[in-house]
Amino acid sequence: MIQTVVKRDGRIVGFNARKIGDAVRKAMVHTEAGENEELIHLICEHVANRGKVQMTVEEIQDAVEVELMKSRRKDVAQKYIAFSYTHLRAHETVLD
Repeated sequence: MIQTVVKRDGRIVGFNARKIGDAVRKAMVHTEAGENEELIHLICEHVANRGKVQMTVEEIQDAVEVELMKSRRKDVAQKYIAFSYTHLRAHETVLD
């Protein structure tokens, strides 16, 4: 079970499953089918419980992508991946 997260800047913070749910929800609202609270909960549970004790932000994002691709909501996976990439690019710009 994930307990701590290594942020992109190297800080170590406590794991917060709500952040996964928020990110998946943001991707879902940009799809035709919209939100699915049951799927959001399932993905949060799977990622949190199957993860290592400490994971990086990128490892968690990869795990979420895998769970989304295993679901019927490939449309959400596509939006989530695009959202994650955009967020990463914005973060890199700030660091430059």
